[in-house]
Amino acid sequence: MLRSIRGLVVGSVILVVALQGERTLHGEDDSVLVANEPHGEPTLAPAQAAEARGEELDPEKLRADFRIARQALEEGHSGLYRYTSKEELDRVFDQAEKSLTKPMSMLAFYRVLVPVVAAIKCGHTEAALPADFMKAYEAKKEFLPLEVRMLGGGIYVWRDLSGSSASLAGMEIRAVNGVSAPKLVDAMLAATSGDGDIQTSRMKRIGRWWFSSQLVVLVGLSGPYDVVLWNPKEKWEFKVRLEGKDMARLQEQARARFPKDYPPGAAAEFALLDGGKVALMKIPTFGEFVDADRKKTMEDFYRESFEAMSTNGTKTLVLDLRDNGGGEDVLGKLLLSYLLDKPFKYYDELVINAREFTFGKYAELPKVSEDAVEHRPDGRYRVVNHPNVGIQQPSKPTFEGKVLILINGGCYSTTAEFLSQAHHHRRATFIGEESGGGYYGNTSGVAPGVTLPNSKLVVYVPLVTYYMAVSGHKAAAHGIVPDHSIRYTIDELLAGTDKELAVALALARK
Repeated sequence: MLRSIRGLVVGSVILVVALQGERTLHGEDDSVLVANEPHGEPTLAPAQAAEARGEELDPEKLRADFRIARQALEEGHSGLYRYTSKEELDRVFDQAEKSLTKPMSMLAFYRVLVPVVAAIKCGHTEAALPADFMKAYEAKKEFLPLEVRMLGGGIYVWRDLSGSSASLAGMEIRAVNGVSAPKLVDAMLAATSGDGDIQTSRMKRIGRWWFSSQLVVLVGLSGPYDVVLWNPKEKWEFKVRLEGKDMARLQEQARARFPKDYPPGAAAEFALLDGGKVALMKIPTFGEFVDADRKKTMEDFYRESFEAMSTNGTKTLVLDLRDNGGGEDVLGKLLLSYLLDKPFKYYDELVINAREFTFGKYAELPKVSEDAVEHRPDGRYRVVNHPNVGIQQPSKPTFEGKVLILINGGCYSTTAEFLSQAHHHRRATFIGEESGGGYYGNTSGVAPGVTLPNSKLVVYVPLVTYYMAVSGHKAAAHGIVPDHSIRYTIDELLAGTDKELAVALALARK
């Protein structure tokens, strides 16, 4: 299994191509139950995992799998110690391996492995349950029929599909099956991959349907669910019992009842407001094409939008990048090129640990051509032909007006790279919440899926570390902290209030 990623989305480009200067993808998939399985339906040994057969693995086999995962990460992950020191990560690995003293099911082993992988603090690195196992689990009526949002560390019901006589939307979850909400959140955060110390991205990931899935596969709860809820309006606590449902049916019902939550396609949008004085540009993903019809490329969209702003004398651009999980890295750079009037650097360098790796028995490994890299004095390799490396030129027409960028924890990977550059060049005012990707870059590019032979768990090991050509940001383990911080109540979310856009338009019209 080999997936090309710049985020948590599967691309189609393998490393040998990416290193020769073609586009590399990095983005994020917002689906939930499948977020713990390999994206893109890679081929796995059919139904051979111990959990699928109701078996337990001997400690020797568990430790063998664990050591394979650790060795692959230490050998292949070129940014392994970017946020967590080697000393600390060694301690986490050693402690986890020492706990493998008794027979354990595949799912129980997953619960040991996934927080270890999350301790790397890399949003592109993850441990995954086998795809066939997750498909079988989807069909079980095990899942809490509530879609949630995380607000201020609390868990709030956003969509209620339980069939209760009175809607539970807007209620705060205080406990599930006797486990308090803070303990649930702590367990999920500890097992959720994310860049550095950025909690907004982790909170966003464990919301929506991910919460229901993690109650089952991570925490080990199952229906029926005794849920303790708090009514924030009437200030009283109550308990309900909810039957579990199958995830596929829940998501089907959610799409039918709340279609605005699932917009068709991820089309970029552009509009001129106030007689052209204000422009609104929304980019939900840095994909090659603007929409699902593939009729217009993103390059065309940029050119036409900036030409329209130039023609109309636009003074302020409101750029909405909320929940943009990334995509093609050259498109982030191209967008920046319309906002700068002088040549600039985008990446300092891209680094891989080696041209060949020893864990090929357990993963489909890329072939890195000799002329795509150059040897560094430390024994690692620098990518030489990536289009974002070296001096970049501005694009015309340059937009010289005010730029207001809407951000949140869903801004990741390619999007985070663009944001750090816009911040570094002091080219924008930021509105929302801390962005999800690290300021100085990430490790992604391509991630071989290492299939552990006994448990069949899969560990994705990103190979390419990206270093941004930015400086001066002291909070290296964080993203962009907004100039105008926005927080929501659950009632505002239920009402569809857009506070970031309201603030941006008020600033634009001053």
